[in-house]
Amino acid sequence: MEVIPAIDISGRKCVRLYKGKKGTETVYFENPLEAIAFWIEKGAKRIHFVDLDGAWGSDRNKELFKQMIKKASDKMKIQIGGGIRSHEAAVNVIELGADRVIIGTLAVKHPDTIKKLARDLGSEHIIIALDYKKGKISTHGWTEDTDKDPFTYGKKMEEMGAGYILFSSVEADGAFIGPDLDNIKKMVRAVKIPVYAAGGVRNMEDIEKLKKTGVHGVIVGKAFYEGKLPFSIIQKVKKGIN
Repeated sequence: MEVIPAIDISGRKCVRLYKGKKGTETVYFENPLEAIAFWIEKGAKRIHFVDLDGAWGSDRNKELFKQMIKKASDKMKIQIGGGIRSHEAAVNVIELGADRVIIGTLAVKHPDTIKKLARDLGSEHIIIALDYKKGKISTHGWTEDTDKDPFTYGKKMEEMGAGYILFSSVEADGAFIGPDLDNIKKMVRAVKIPVYAAGGVRNMEDIEKLKKTGVHGVIVGKAFYEGKLPFSIIQKVKKGIN
């Protein structure tokens, strides 16, 4: 199981939210380029970038992300999402040097786009973000609710050619309440493609429980930044060392 550190960007700073709510940002790095240098030094082999401002409708971080990708690209692989609302924007992320593009709202609003992206980029470069709240998918940076069931939609995205599912509990994000293990297991059973889980991780016990769900990997942000997990877990869990 992979353990991937997360860098979320808002206002050109590295932040984490509480339950996905805009306005609850806690700043961990004033300069996101320093956050990349930090994770390179800690031995991370992949970074999960999210442009929160982009998810909320702004393009203010485009140049910053180019700098971040350039700084990280020869040291680690990068997966990036947030505000990618068109085929062209998704292609551009890969052309800039990202290994994978994370697509959420676009996949829900225009699912046929995923089929075209899978054909143009390859399934291995496409992660579908299924963020859910009260059992239904949320979009537009978790600010809009839908009536879509994430498990049914996960199957649909697999059929469209997605390579991975990123399954995130909005209500657990940044809240230190533990991962939503039952629903994570359900998603792993629902699709054949690899599933990444996000939201709620507090400690090593949570990591061990996630390993038993069958997830391909877990995205961790606040638990690292708050010192709840040792940074060595990035390497140890990936190598299967307890």
